[in-house]
Amino acid sequence: MKPGAIIPSNVASLKSLTVTMAVMSYLACLAIGALILVDRAVTNWTSGLAREMTVQLRHVRDTDIAQELASAREIVSSFPGIVEVEILDEQAAASLLEPWLGSRSLDGLPVPRLIRIVTDIENPPDVDTLEEALSTVKGARLDTHRKWEAELTRMARALSILSYAILFLISVSAVAIVIFATRAVLQANRHIVDLLHLVGARDSYIARQIDGRFLRTGMLAGFIGVGLGLLTFLLLGLFGGGGVGLASASRSLLFSAPDIAVWSYGFLFAVPLAATLICLITARMTLMRRLGVVT
Repeated sequence: MKPGAIIPSNVASLKSLTVTMAVMSYLACLAIGALILVDRAVTNWTSGLAREMTVQLRHVRDTDIAQELASAREIVSSFPGIVEVEILDEQAAASLLEPWLGSRSLDGLPVPRLIRIVTDIENPPDVDTLEEALSTVKGARLDTHRKWEAELTRMARALSILSYAILFLISVSAVAIVIFATRAVLQANRHIVDLLHLVGARDSYIARQIDGRFLRTGMLAGFIGVGLGLLTFLLLGLFGGGGVGLASASRSLLFSAPDIAVWSYGFLFAVPLAATLICLITARMTLMRRLGVVT
């Protein structure tokens, strides 16, 4: 007959450990998914801001705004490093102010005219020289969106630090949970451990027999957590509504291009590996220390 396991699989402490580690793995997947989405969104936003600039022309007394607009366009169009120039009509400029002022409040106001500039990424223009060239146009001001790019970068850095802090706290909590579970398993099966010591079994042998149980527990909990995390992102993508938002971001996480999906899924499926290692290493160290106390 095949001998039974030293620690049965239906021990209450291991069941509780599986559920708790699955929840921890699920939260870790959500934190990693949020980290990936924030990094990807900020990269897209900053790349768009870095590629475009705007020339604003304010209304100046005794100045023909149409003539100044044509002069600004001529300067910008002939400047090296600029691939596209577009003069936005008055309605487009006014629509940008409607969220703050409303449509009725804009009647009769001298709304600035805007010129949209698309730059060459490989050969960007000299911003300082372009600003100096536009200084000859009355009421003209070049907006490079550097302020918004810096704010987005700062926000992304803060969210990334928060995500890493959450992952660190989850890891610390998982270690503490495994320690308590290991002690509970040893305490509940102390008579078996005493019997093994009585017949001459060494601590390393007993620890190896128990290690396998914690390894399987950590792996199972990790894959359950990843499965729940992927299911959460899938449900958000399917039922979170259309357009740009959380639903669109969730879909981009799950159904991105293969070269990007490899990294996204790689980070997510690193969670079961981390959960397994946490369970195995922490349980091993705790077992060796507690077995010395038991003997």
